[in-house]
Amino acid sequence: MRSSKCNLSQLLLGVLTVQILLLSGQTQAQETIAWRTEADLEKQLQSTFDLTWEEVPLRDGLMRLAQTQRVAIFLDRRVDPDQTMKMNFSDERLELGLQRIAAQLGIGMARVGDVIYLGPQETASRLPTVAELQAQFAKSSGYPEAVKLLDRKKYGWPKLSTPEEILTEVATNHGMRWSNLDVVIKHDLWPAVDFPSMKTTEYLTLVLAGYHASYRFNKANDGVELQLVPIPEELSLTRVYPYAGNHDEAIEKIKQLFPEAQVQSDGKRKLAVTGPQQVQEQVAKLLRGGTARNTVVMPGEKRYTLNVEQLPLGPVLKALEQQLDKKFEVPEGMEDALARRITFSVKTVDMTGLLDAVFKDTDFAYEIQEQKIVVTKKQ
Repeated sequence: MRSSKCNLSQLLLGVLTVQILLLSGQTQAQETIAWRTEADLEKQLQSTFDLTWEEVPLRDGLMRLAQTQRVAIFLDRRVDPDQTMKMNFSDERLELGLQRIAAQLGIGMARVGDVIYLGPQETASRLPTVAELQAQFAKSSGYPEAVKLLDRKKYGWPKLSTPEEILTEVATNHGMRWSNLDVVIKHDLWPAVDFPSMKTTEYLTLVLAGYHASYRFNKANDGVELQLVPIPEELSLTRVYPYAGNHDEAIEKIKQLFPEAQVQSDGKRKLAVTGPQQVQEQVAKLLRGGTARNTVVMPGEKRYTLNVEQLPLGPVLKALEQQLDKKFEVPEGMEDALARRITFSVKTVDMTGLLDAVFKDTDFAYEIQEQKIVVTKKQ
């Protein structure tokens, strides 16, 4: 009898231990992270990092990257999270690194509020504009329920949540309902997600992205309805910027960086720019005197960071052959020129940017061919 009591006690202790471990695991899995936001996020996206993925499942790799960088990353439901990734680079800007991951997957990257979205290019290219337009629609709708969608809240959901539950909760909490949720939203079970504080319009934009859907407000007899609609193919925003500088130069620079943008000047103090949200963000930086970027990273494209201080050109070219996987074809009789010392510094540039820096202060020009780089004397 004593032995039975002992075994029962051990069994209960074992069950209790398992329950405690399970609860502990759930707590750790749902532990929130102090995500970087606004200026802190922008600064982190420009910082450099190293990445080594060898047959790493995509979801696991992105989760670790998000945690170590404290940058929220949201993967579209249409992208296979279990596919394995092989990717290696060092001293890469975080923003470019994320673009390289997206390029290798054949998808796009976008920033919605303080969240990095990775998903199909046709959705990613429109998502920032969708989020901004929905904020404008909510503000101008005249519906108090819709205006509340502009309040910033901490959002997320536990493991095995369904999109129906997530969307219904948002509508109910704001005194609204969906009119056609069951028609558009497919049954699904989602992994746990934790977002930084955001507008509810941004939250809805991200949740609906996986269905390439957005929403509109409709007045009903007993309140406000949310109706799901496809994301329109043509989307743009027009913003007016005060600008006291040279308007002609500013317009030329904007069109050079963003050919898709339309720019108008009042001839004095204001510039009106029409284009997607991601262009508007860069134009705002440019007109404030900052640096605007329009970077497109192709699949598999390598980036290079290199500092050279007073080294002979010849040995530099020899060392670069292995990095570039191309041979330099140099004309005979150039030994003296190859012995001249060069100095340059580049950071996260492509092959052309690297070679431009190498040959900038030399007597040589170059031409990139399929298997080699042909070096010639400048005319």
